[in-house]
Amino acid sequence: MNKLKFLWQYAKPYEKQAFYMFINVAIYAFFILAAPLIISYMQDHIISGVPFENEMIQRMVDAIGGIAFLQEHLWIGSVLIVICYIMIGIAIYQRSMESGRLSESFALHVRNHMYDHLQKLSFDYHKQKDSGDLIQRSTSDIETIRRFLAGQLAEMMYAILIVGIAMMILLSMNVKLALYSVSLMPFVMMAAYVFFRKAKKIFLDCDIAESKMTTVLQENLNAMRVVKAFHQEQTEIDKFERYNEEYRKKYFDLMHALGIFWSGTDVLCLLQILLMIVIGVFMALQHQITAGTFFVFLMYESMIIWPMRQLGRILADMGKVSVSIGRIQEVLKEPCEDLESGLSPEIQGDIMFDHVSFRYEDGDHEVLKDLSFHIPKGSKVAIMGPTGSGKSSLVHLLTGIYDYQSGSIKIDGVELKEIRKAWLRKHVQIVLQEPFLFSKTIYENIHLANMGANREDIEQVAHMASIHDTIMEFDQGYETAVGEKGVTLSGGQKQRVAIARTLLSHSPIIIFDDSLSALDTKTDRMIQEALDQLDESLTMLMITHRVSSAKKADMIIVLQDGHVAQMGTHEELMKEEGLYHRIYEIQMKGGNQ
Repeated sequence: MNKLKFLWQYAKPYEKQAFYMFINVAIYAFFILAAPLIISYMQDHIISGVPFENEMIQRMVDAIGGIAFLQEHLWIGSVLIVICYIMIGIAIYQRSMESGRLSESFALHVRNHMYDHLQKLSFDYHKQKDSGDLIQRSTSDIETIRRFLAGQLAEMMYAILIVGIAMMILLSMNVKLALYSVSLMPFVMMAAYVFFRKAKKIFLDCDIAESKMTTVLQENLNAMRVVKAFHQEQTEIDKFERYNEEYRKKYFDLMHALGIFWSGTDVLCLLQILLMIVIGVFMALQHQITAGTFFVFLMYESMIIWPMRQLGRILADMGKVSVSIGRIQEVLKEPCEDLESGLSPEIQGDIMFDHVSFRYEDGDHEVLKDLSFHIPKGSKVAIMGPTGSGKSSLVHLLTGIYDYQSGSIKIDGVELKEIRKAWLRKHVQIVLQEPFLFSKTIYENIHLANMGANREDIEQVAHMASIHDTIMEFDQGYETAVGEKGVTLSGGQKQRVAIARTLLSHSPIIIFDDSLSALDTKTDRMIQEALDQLDESLTMLMITHRVSSAKKADMIIVLQDGHVAQMGTHEELMKEEGLYHRIYEIQMKGGNQ
């Protein structure tokens, strides 16, 4: 019932298309049943001259001119049959058009909602899920439902209508032969029901195996540079073949089950037709039915048997549709991250941490412990510390990706948890250590940070990020396509484009999450000098491992094991025995200053 509500929820806006589709299916069923009846009546009544037992049909014939008139104009019967098949053709075309509109509109609606929902889910959810599995749910699972609505829904309507109306006609003609005509059908429907129950698990296993294979494929394509660098081609091939073989086995199990179902129901349907023919011939020889009646039964038998068997197949396929709906609902039931509720205060860049502690939901210990410090508006702050000291976690808190469990973080005197997250992220921009560039031009990648910016603004921030001259060396300049994830650019070039993009946002708080580490010392220094020329009201936080990048900062915060180990200027920290002094000595000896 829950899955039917899902279908209705997204199909309701297109109920007009569903209604027109049903009407055309009904027209199709009516005329395909009418053609054999016309032939039967021509044989048993018009040609033989026997009056009709049905008074309504007899009155219609009398209105035309009677049986004698039709005997002289047999072409009228042929024209009626031709009209029936013309109407059948028109109804099939209209049914296909309306089912196409319904299915495509439904799929469009669900895809848009699914994509919108995925965008609004928390970062923690995406971190836990395989991207390949989410892609499959957003594509092939929706496609499974679309195919059902495009063809099988109309087929199901047709099967129900054709079987119901045909059985009423056959029962009115001869009850005994009508019952023999469907005597084996309960076994066909029973087989379909049993298969439907079994098929759900098989379909789910196939979907899971396919999603695993898709994840391996996507991961490999995204990491192709690493694969090539470490000569892991054969390892990746072996891994893909293993998952591909698992998917093949699951799919073979599905084909085996389908083969048993189809062959078994085919035998039952053919036996049903044979049974009807044998009994029908016997009854015709015994003059219990006319030749015209036998012809109608012969024609209607196929119209009943194969749609009923098709109805069984549709019920079986609904197992896969049910699985697909369930997988989509799993995603849609996940609560969205609340981006819109909260305050929208003026953000200038004053940041206060007051005894802040934080632990990841799936972690068993705190990664940030009792942090307290104040970053005045317009300050340039460097955050240093060994791997695992909590630097990235601190950034996650400032951008609202995660919520701290205790303590207080205030921006310009307003509690961070009370600030609307969409507003917060608009005013707190971050340049990641591994920047992501879209498969667009360099200009478009920078421009998306501020759609109101002009060419001059973009070139200005590119100059500040020390990437303008490099861009102009490309044949197409700013119109150079960077490829998927910026694959055509070097690591340093991607980093500088990302820095330019962030600077274009004109946010009052900018965080560099170790994003200068991919740059050489000279370029790092050039960007630092350009940043020094920015508006003094800009607050910058720079996570770095380089003392050379940190020593010009207004304040350096050294983290160790999740707490503040040291805090002060370069000169102040150099006077202390501590982690910062040891890092400085190591880098001095290594020549990395």
